[in-house]
This record gives sequence, structure tokens and C-alpha cells, in this order.
Amino acid sequence: MRRWIASLAKRRRWLYAGILGVLVALVAWLALRTLPEAVDPTWERILQTRLLLVCTDPSWPPFEWIEEGSGKIQGFDIDLANLLAARVADQELRAEVVPVGFDGLYDALLAGRCDAVLSALPYEPMRTQDVAYSVAYFNAGLVLLKHQDTDGIEELADLEDRVVGVEWGFVPEGSTRQKELLRNLQTRRYDTAGDVLRALQAGEVEAALVDRIAALAYMRECEGLEFVGEPLHDVNYVIPVRLDSYRLLDEVNRVLMEMREDGTLDELQARWF
Repeated sequence: MRRWIASLAKRRRWLYAGILGVLVALVAWLALRTLPEAVDPTWERILQTRLLLVCTDPSWPPFEWIEEGSGKIQGFDIDLANLLAARVADQELRAEVVPVGFDGLYDALLAGRCDAVLSALPYEPMRTQDVAYSVAYFNAGLVLLKHQDTDGIEELADLEDRVVGVEWGFVPEGSTRQKELLRNLQTRRYDTAGDVLRALQAGEVEAALVDRIAALAYMRECEGLEFVGEPLHDVNYVIPVRLDSYRLLDEVNRVLMEMREDGTLDELQARWF
């Protein structure tokens, strides 16, 4: 009898526990159905005003600068801001540029002076506590170039025993192995990246290591040069928004990925470089 009573009590405890679990799950489900969805205040304002406010420091051509005479801000980032405004949320919005000094860009964003920053800003891990970053739209990292008539240079390891042109102040970046390879190169230093690429074109050096912006800027002037592989070290330009601007960030990322696929970012690069 005692065993039967103990068994019955145990079954009742399991039954009560099961009922309680079902009730908890039901309450949680009802709460999820009745709680309002999270609101992105930035996105709501953008949709209401049909205006995307973008902060930029207009002193870094070809990404953004003030055109003499007209006083108009133009550049790669300005075109990108206009394209983003036209394509986010599949609605025709308008981008309005807010000029801000470089040191004040993040403060202006956090103070609500703009919705996003487009100003050739590299990704900064230390700032992710304050802002959220988009996917990269441009890689300004270190690139390897050679003359198109030079054979045998397909990767960084092929530079051993070759003379490589670099700028003064060149600092090896990347993985431990890559830094070691770069430190052991036979380098010839020049004042500017343009001087490095002109030296490569003239045959003074067999390869060149410069940042991708400089390489693109001088490629037309220095004919016959070509890139070798992908950038050796990434410096990704991104678009920061406030942490609560999650809907805006989703839309910006979606459009940037579309621009990668449909060639829009390549067209912008070709236009401004």
C-alpha cells in the first residue's frame, strides 16, 4: 500500500510539472504575440521624411571633396550615398550630405546629426560598442603590382631575390608569415606611391607594394601595370550607423550586396579612379 501511495504521489508530481510546463510555454507564446515589434526610430523617420542624412568629411578625394567654383561636395562616397537612398526599402529616397570634420564624424552620428557615415572609414573593432558597421564596400588594403611583361610573379613568395618598390614609411602588415616575408624583401623606397609605380613602369624595380587607392589612381598614368592576386592586407571601408538602426543597417547591407553582384560598385570604382 505504501509503495502504491508513493507511486501515485510521484505520478501526480510529474503530471503537475507537465501541466506547469505547458502553461509556461503558452504564456510565453501569448506574450510574443502581444508584444510590439522592436522599432528602429531612424528607419521610421527616414520613411516619413523620405530623406537619408549622411555625414562625410569632404577632404579625401576621390571619395569626397568640395568642387572648386560650385562648392558642391562630390566623389565616390557621394555617388554611393545617392544610390543607396534610391534603392533602400525599394523606395525612392533622397540623400542629404552633412559635412563634418573627420574627428567629429562618429560624434555627429551618435548625436543624431545624420543617419549614417559615408567617408572612407575603415572598420574599427574597438568602436563596435557604440556603432554597427555595414559590410565592406571598398578594400583599400596593400596590393602587389608587376609589369605585364614580367613573368614568374604570381604571389608574395615569388618576390624573393627581386627588387620591390615601396613608399618611405612602409610597414609590413598581415599574418605573422606575411609580415616575415615582407620584412625580408629587397626593397627600394620612394617618396610617394606614384613614384613607386612610375619606377615599376620604368623597370627600376620588378614589383611594387602600395595601397589599393594609390594603385587605382595611378594605373591610367602608368600603363602596362597589373595587379597580382587579391589585396595582401585588407583595409575595408564600411558604413557605420547607430546601434538601434537595425532596419537601416539591414537595408544598407542588402543594397551593398546587390551592388557587388550587379557590378555597381565596380562601375563607381571605374568612374572615380
